[in-house]
Amino acid sequence: MADNQELARSVSYYPLIGLLLGSTAAGVCYLLRTLGLTLAADVISLVTMIILTGGLHLDGLMDTADGLLSGRDRGKKLEIMKDSRVGAMGVIAFVAIMLLKTAFLFELDLGLKLTALILVPAAGRWAMVFSITRYPYARAAGGLGAGLKEAGLPQLVMASATLVAAGVWLAGWQGLVILGAVVPFTMVFTGVIVKSLGGMTGDTYGATGEMVETWTLFIILLGQQTGLL
Repeated sequence: MADNQELARSVSYYPLIGLLLGSTAAGVCYLLRTLGLTLAADVISLVTMIILTGGLHLDGLMDTADGLLSGRDRGKKLEIMKDSRVGAMGVIAFVAIMLLKTAFLFELDLGLKLTALILVPAAGRWAMVFSITRYPYARAAGGLGAGLKEAGLPQLVMASATLVAAGVWLAGWQGLVILGAVVPFTMVFTGVIVKSLGGMTGDTYGATGEMVETWTLFIILLGQQTGLL
């Protein structure tokens, strides 16, 4: 129980971890840009985050896509998601997310690009905190993410405060607009998962993070194109 409590308390720091990962990726991108790289710099910065996280969240995305898009009943979906093998839907989801992230990031001006690289991982991890604290765990027998379920409102409040502070620091009042678009998307996406599976799992936490990261990048790009950012 003590280990689970410590694990649950660690959820508070997810957005902070995202900021640290994003700052590393932004530093890599900036350095490579100064050397004259363009698209390659963007791709390498995204790959840097994958390497630093061990691709854990992308693995969750692929497993979630395989399960949710299988057209099977709830029990079979959960069984498919537990299978370590990746199916066609998982591969499609992986390719689509990486293409979208790369395209959105490439379209951004350098200043906004660096801001996005720092803020986006924090937003994705906030969404994971939201899903952990607001929804039940889908597997009755437990799983890798079950130990996180002792996290609650205090962890969500702390994670939210971190994300809001980061958004305002990085983008001023416009940061609040960006984050304002993150919340409803997170609620809708997690709501779809919960309706299908009856709750969340470790895989869907990762999928939520990846989807919200991609959405946040898109919102920042829209802000640039409309002159809001």
